[in-house]
Amino acid sequence: MHAKKDNLPSSILASIRSRKKRLDPAYTETRPRSVGTLIASYNVHKCVGTDRRFDPERTSRVIHEIGADVIALQEADTRFGERTGILDLGRLERETGLIPVPVAGMAKAHGWHGNVVLFKKGMVHDVHQVKLPGLEPRGALVAEIELEQGGVLRIIAAHFGLLRHNRAQQARMLVELINDRREMPTILLGDLNEWRLGDRSSLNTFQ
Repeated sequence: MHAKKDNLPSSILASIRSRKKRLDPAYTETRPRSVGTLIASYNVHKCVGTDRRFDPERTSRVIHEIGADVIALQEADTRFGERTGILDLGRLERETGLIPVPVAGMAKAHGWHGNVVLFKKGMVHDVHQVKLPGLEPRGALVAEIELEQGGVLRIIAAHFGLLRHNRAQQARMLVELINDRREMPTILLGDLNEWRLGDRSSLNTFQ
């Protein structure tokens, strides 16, 4: 009796097995990275993937794979009503060490207008919830975080609107907000919905 042969080349089989391993929820191995602070942003689109499938578990695995020290999420809550949070933040903290920056007055939501800031090993000194101008319900979450490895960062997590003039208004509002606060390293994260370059881009406001 002859042993059954694989019909696919060994390199393809190895790739498939590796992918299955990465997608296994029990797979917790992380890739080593250089020393430093990894800061990331991720629009989770209410945990609906490009395959139009609602899968919070898959979204959590992606966040785990990123391995950030600080990460801003957009669209992490339902859009209307009480804006109920979609992710299992307790499990995410247990598996990744990421904890959410606390926001006031949002009993069921993860963050503010769908914006969530998660961080590892540090202390939050100040949090501001900013309602951005425009026709759509948009917001920004501003947090000053003292990281365990040293230094304080101001994180601005924002989700800009789809209309160009609204994005310009939102950018100006954030610049004014920064100018009114004490100087410190500040990082703007989020989905700014800006595809234009040149004079028409709302990003010119930050120059």
